[in-house]
Amino acid sequence: MKWFVIAACLIFVTCASVYSTDFFYNIDVSVTLFFEKLRLPFLTDVFLVITEMGSLKFYLPLCLVIGLYFLFKRKIVGVIFLFVVLYSVRQLNYQLKELFSRERPSFDAVYEASHYSFPSGHAMNSAAIYGFISFLLLFYIIKNPNKRIIAAIITAVLVFLIGVSRIYLGVHYLTDVLAGWSAGFIWLVILSAIFAKIHQFIDKNRRY
Repeated sequence: MKWFVIAACLIFVTCASVYSTDFFYNIDVSVTLFFEKLRLPFLTDVFLVITEMGSLKFYLPLCLVIGLYFLFKRKIVGVIFLFVVLYSVRQLNYQLKELFSRERPSFDAVYEASHYSFPSGHAMNSAAIYGFISFLLLFYIIKNPNKRIIAAIITAVLVFLIGVSRIYLGVHYLTDVLAGWSAGFIWLVILSAIFAKIHQFIDKNRRY
């Protein structure tokens, strides 16, 4: 896991350092224009649905339902951390956007998005929030090795598609999304580690 975190840090720092250079900006533009050429009415409708899954109006109700379920199961620490992840990653993304202040692509976007572009909020938030939901399910409920792998793959595919949807719809550059995934993953690992330590401390004290 340590090497994945190091790799994510390197990806974020690299994207943050080079996105304004001519070489990498041209790559960003080329990727954006490539996805524009792929647009079809049906595919656009699909990606509009997928991108909504990375928005607050979708994952907030989902977190509320999951939170109520874990409250029923008396997993209080898990519920608290779920909403800590949701709130903190959104605030972190906002601050990063303000720090870098990168304007959004000025091409043929499917719709107009607000705020700055770097890093992608949808990519960053979905990596942290859906990643932590998956982590909770693996921590508390899913014990079968095969089912754990399936759950992890489904989460990774969902987060990947949400990020790709942002490029396809023309509201983010490739470097925005790569940085968003990386920052979201790093934040997920940090808060998951804190959660595990707290849970371990609580379990240890219950024995005495």
